[in-house]
Amino acid sequence: MAVLILAGCGGSSEPKVQSQLVKGHGFTFRAPAGWKVTRSTRGAAASHDSELVQVSTFRLVRPYTDALFDRVGGELAVRMKAIAQETNGTLAGTKTVTAGGVRSHRFEVKVDGHVDQYTFVLIGKREYQLLCRARTSSSDAFCVDLLRSFRPA
Repeated sequence: MAVLILAGCGGSSEPKVQSQLVKGHGFTFRAPAGWKVTRSTRGAAASHDSELVQVSTFRLVRPYTDALFDRVGGELAVRMKAIAQETNGTLAGTKTVTAGGVRSHRFEVKVDGHVDQYTFVLIGKREYQLLCRARTSSSDAFCVDLLRSFRPA
């Protein structure tokens, strides 16, 4: 048994991807090095060809607390079904993830050879919407890195 445990140590066999720090108003995240970065008053994004990592910010009408997590999840599910229909995609799944140290809802929409991962990070009166678009034929390691590296200010 000890041999099996030790065999798993030493890191991943996946190569480390070089990244760049992307700063937006009130947040930071990491994106692959060399991707084109754009900023707006509501967010920041990095893209390469049809792949994308993006964070957008929105003000909430009322302060969010973790006690609202399940109720908000239901509302987001309705919203995401509509987005999937509007984009001629399909809602492929939902998952609870952690982004910026915050328990968050993530939805996957499959559309036109891509998987769009929408993650909703709610803190007080602020919504951070993380979007990662990856080709279905490629790795989504940069999507994982978006969740791991996202930091609200």
